[in-house]
Amino acid sequence: MNFGFDTALLALVKLLFVVGGGLYFLFAFVVIRQIAIMKKTLITPLEIEISILGWLHLALTASLFLYFLFGL
Repeated sequence: MNFGFDTALLALVKLLFVVGGGLYFLFAFVVIRQIAIMKKTLITPLEIEISILGWLHLALTASLFLYFLFGL
């Protein structure tokens, strides 16, 4: 197996994408928690839409993280 500079650079870039995707997934989870706290303290007619957008954001972030983990 030829392990050259280009292979090491690609491995480093993949590692950075995986770490960045993991941090972004944690951020999306924090957004879900913040939405839950907001729903308890602030009554608004857009609660359902905001919750759906938050969960959609988390799902898309999870799929992006899985792509970074297994697809690159």
